Amino acid sequence: MQVRSHRRQDVARALAWLAGFSATALLVVPKGLSVFAVLMLLATLVAFPDAWRADRERIPRTVFGLACAALAVLVVAAVSMWVSGAGISALDNPSRCLLLPWCAWLAWVTRVRLSCLWYGALAGLLLAFLLSIVESWSGVPRAGGEANPIVFANAVLVLLVVALFARPARTGFAMQLLLAIVVALAVVAITLSGSRGVLPGVGLVLLMLFVGGAPQHRWRRLAMVAGMLAALFVALWTVPWLSSQFRLDQVHADVSGFASDQVDQPISARMGLLSVAWESFRAAPLQGVGVAGFAQRVDASRYCQGGARHFCGLEHAHNDLAQWGATMGVAGIVALLVLYGVPLAIATWQVRRLKPDIPAGAGWTASMLVAVYLISGLTQSMFSHALSTSAYVVMVGFLLGLAQTPVLPANAPRAE
Repeated sequence: MQVRSHRRQDVARALAWLAGFSATALLVVPKGLSVFAVLMLLATLVAFPDAWRADRERIPRTVFGLACAALAVLVVAAVSMWVSGAGISALDNPSRCLLLPWCAWLAWVTRVRLSCLWYGALAGLLLAFLLSIVESWSGVPRAGGEANPIVFANAVLVLLVVALFARPARTGFAMQLLLAIVVALAVVAITLSGSRGVLPGVGLVLLMLFVGGAPQHRWRRLAMVAGMLAALFVALWTVPWLSSQFRLDQVHADVSGFASDQVDQPISARMGLLSVAWESFRAAPLQGVGVAGFAQRVDASRYCQGGARHFCGLEHAHNDLAQWGATMGVAGIVALLVLYGVPLAIATWQVRRLKPDIPAGAGWTASMLVAVYLISGLTQSMFSHALSTSAYVVMVGFLLGLAQTPVLPANAPRAE
């Protein structure tokens, strides 16, 4: 019986490793996460019988904390759906938050290695690079991997975070060279996507990569990163191709057009959406206009009185705080803060507890993922897209579950 139990554990760990690998490796592939879903379900079914043995340690409080956070988001969205009379499809993205505790539990119970996410991220970045190159050569203005270029760029940013911070704790030349290649692959893919919203997140990732960790020569590294980011900023504004690719040459005209209610360009459209979101929140600050009601408010706004325009087909506010506040009111804002705050608090506690010498490991990676989502959420509705939502809950859940794995003997499998 004991031998059979060990075999089940080994099979469950192998399936969980493949699930984590596929989640990152196939993130930019259309329907790529469906492979992860199948492997995760199989791993859960195999691991479940041994998870409740009497001699098994108790489930970490992290899993229960993530479960409470996920349920809070789902309850707020469900109440908003019921009050506004929206269809059950309105709960599609909020219900994905249940993957947070599920992934954390699976990573903890199987003792899967962090390498599954890291190797998958390396493969995923290479795939994203190749997809963006192929689409660019075929004449596509903005690479998107057959998806929204903004969502594609967000997925690349997620892979970049995992590839840089979930790496093994080695600092030799080979690792430094690999990290440089990883950054180059991500920068090329993001550049060809033409997405400006991820640039602050990329800057934060590079800053923490060089400045985080040991305090020796920190100011020298900070100065080096500041110089790199300044050079990149100058290049974006002065190199014609880069300026055109990121549409920076249209910023002044775009902002000026908003003064005359011209909202068919990226920046002016975002400003118009924020205006609609604010008016929606003011009209119903407690319950919002309904979890699926923002599109109707956009269509009824003053910007759409002159006829059908591109702006009138937009369905979210391109800002998470504005979106959740407009659609679910104060409760939605609290739910969003819980969705960010609980994982960030857990990850920060884990980093402080372990005190790693370099900015790497499951806790570091989870905290950086939450941070880049916070920054990206200022210009994009991250949780209005299925891929961005799934990437957040799957990666953060897996990472926080991995960080809960106890330290094992040297000859035993390790989570990191």
